[in-house]
Amino acid sequence: MAGASRPGGGASITGLPAGVRLLGHFRPYVALLTALWVLLAAPFLMLGVLDWRRIADDTAALAKERGQALFGLIELTREWNARHGGVYVPVDEASPPNPYLIHARRDLVTADGQPLTLVNPAYMTRQLADLAAEHSGVQLRITGLKPLRPGNMADPWEAAALGRFRRGEEDERIDFFANHPVAGAQRPVYRYMAPLHITRVCLDCHMAQGYGLGDIPGGISISMPAEGLLAYRDKRRMESALTLLGGYLLTGGLLHVLMARLRRHTLALEELSARQEAVIVERTRELKLLNEDLRRKAHHDPLTLLPNRLLFNDRLESALNRAGRYQRSFALMLVDLDRFKEVNDAFGHATGDELLVDVARRLESCVRVSDTVARLGGDEFAVLLVEADEGVEVEAGKVARRVAELLSEPYLLTPGMMRVSASVGVALFPADGEGSEDLLRHADLALYSVKLSGRNGWRRYSTDMTAPRAG
Repeated sequence: MAGASRPGGGASITGLPAGVRLLGHFRPYVALLTALWVLLAAPFLMLGVLDWRRIADDTAALAKERGQALFGLIELTREWNARHGGVYVPVDEASPPNPYLIHARRDLVTADGQPLTLVNPAYMTRQLADLAAEHSGVQLRITGLKPLRPGNMADPWEAAALGRFRRGEEDERIDFFANHPVAGAQRPVYRYMAPLHITRVCLDCHMAQGYGLGDIPGGISISMPAEGLLAYRDKRRMESALTLLGGYLLTGGLLHVLMARLRRHTLALEELSARQEAVIVERTRELKLLNEDLRRKAHHDPLTLLPNRLLFNDRLESALNRAGRYQRSFALMLVDLDRFKEVNDAFGHATGDELLVDVARRLESCVRVSDTVARLGGDEFAVLLVEADEGVEVEAGKVARRVAELLSEPYLLTPGMMRVSASVGVALFPADGEGSEDLLRHADLALYSVKLSGRNGWRRYSTDMTAPRAG
């Protein structure tokens, strides 16, 4: 009988005391719960790290916006001063004559005996810097690599930023320093810097230094105390941590309750485990198929089943990377049907869709499997030729000619036989552009040139082509 003791041996598994059987199920359950909490912590920790980084980026962006606003105000003030040839202010302790300003009328005396001194843009910037430091702790500094005033000599960070500006590597700079001297103390700051360009109104002052119009003699460095921003960042991080902790505990608690319920039914579900595993496998397969279908729909046009604009842009970037790495060429074609709107208006959208499907199949017949034909939207298609047996220019010409000829042949549609034509614009990498935007723009210009010349043909981009006028 089940549960009877074996002669001369120990009790069978089903004959074990209830407490022992319960302990045998309890230990794996505890281990499973521990693993569940540990595994659940991983995605929440990852979300926390990502959110903290995002908050830090947001804080830096806010500091950058403040720096841009301050720089813009200073730049406008300097421009106003320069356009007026400087401004005169009463001489006092805060505004003594500028010893570095060489000007025939630097110092004047009014009719009532009031001494005045000329304040040029650089001197005004220093005056504003003093006010900013006094009222908000912000340090403004006009600086350069060979300034007229020695005190404006760039520090290492400013000199490095000026070097990048002059080389055209960037237009502005923002960095965080945990310890930076501000008013005799070390404080956390965000340092922002942007270049100053030589304009026509300030050319006379800097021509003696060898600068010309548009050159960068220096820039404005802005050091902004970061305590407020850091407090704002830390507050957001604390809110994020509390939210994620609450989500972790809530999710873990719900899963814990679920596991507790599942545990109570473990013995009853053992007989159904095989059936459940089969269901899980089937559901997993269905989910996989569903995910593949969703991924396909996200990257393909639902009507023609061709790659859509999103997938085409991805393949174009891949082609650019490969071609740049291996010193190869490829061709980009934009194809636009001529008078497609007339078909839609005369026979309805169903006939227009039928025509687009036929056009898609004809385009695919003109290229290799390794090439790409995509529908960018409406009656606009794109072709990417990445392989060429006779040279990309020759190959592109053959394919473009074949596309124009094949798309102009009659179409047998539901309402009857119809004819449309197509205009094809071609751009080659790297001859006609080294980036995706340039290639697309130049191919579009070539297509527009075909449209202007009567449609139903193809052209390769040339530098004498002009963009269409508005309207």
